[in-house]
Amino acid sequence: MDEKKIVLAVDDNLQQLSEYKTMLIPQYDLRVVKSASEALAFIIRNKLDIILLDIEMPNINGFEFLNDLMRTTSYKNTPIIVVSGNSGQDFVDKAKSFKVFDVLIKPVKPDILISMIEKALAS
Repeated sequence: MDEKKIVLAVDDNLQQLSEYKTMLIPQYDLRVVKSASEALAFIIRNKLDIILLDIEMPNINGFEFLNDLMRTTSYKNTPIIVVSGNSGQDFVDKAKSFKVFDVLIKPVKPDILISMIEKALAS
């Protein structure tokens, strides 16, 4: 049996993290963290295949996390899907400037999220 791909979901919204669990388990090995600082600590100690990232979080926001991640050589090419309630074009353009795989606007539909994850993992 193939090993499940590890998905790290980073979001300060506990409801969103719960929704990810419903959508992605048992298809993926889902790990969840509630802040960018927890995500950075996780990345230092663990391997992963893809990141689902909220941008608007307290303390370290998603853009600051992306800056830090880009300096972490081993994860420079890890696919990242930004998941946000912000659909403004300036926001989407800024997110894409970090070379993320794509931007998904909340509310998240399970079939769209899974399709996007599969495309990102295949790229």
